[in-house]
Amino acid sequence: MANKEDNLIPFTSEQNREEAKINGRKGGIASGIARREKATMKAVLEKILDEPSKTGKTYREMATLGLLKGAIGGNANNYRTILETLGELTLAQEDKTERELSKVEQLLAKIEDEANKWY
Repeated sequence: MANKEDNLIPFTSEQNREEAKINGRKGGIASGIARREKATMKAVLEKILDEPSKTGKTYREMATLGLLKGAIGGNANNYRTILETLGELTLAQEDKTERELSKVEQLLAKIEDEANKWY
């Protein structure tokens, strides 16, 4: 229910500064609890992923192989995840942006040449 309009209480002139301070403190405490829970979950997952399975491979290796098998099978989301992990997706996006900018620059040069003919 986070960020629903029903949950948000805007600061109004009816609400005094003391109430705003108390509500802000409650929010900070809840945020700290959520951060600690996420950190604990991450630590547990890291530990489990590095444990060897019955096959002798770690769960991390098995998950990676499953991701790769899915990509080979045609799962575009798996392939995208692999590219993001390897950092190749951002490079491809940067290359695309550079190509698009180059096209724009070429069009602007043509427009400028045409404009120079008239003046």
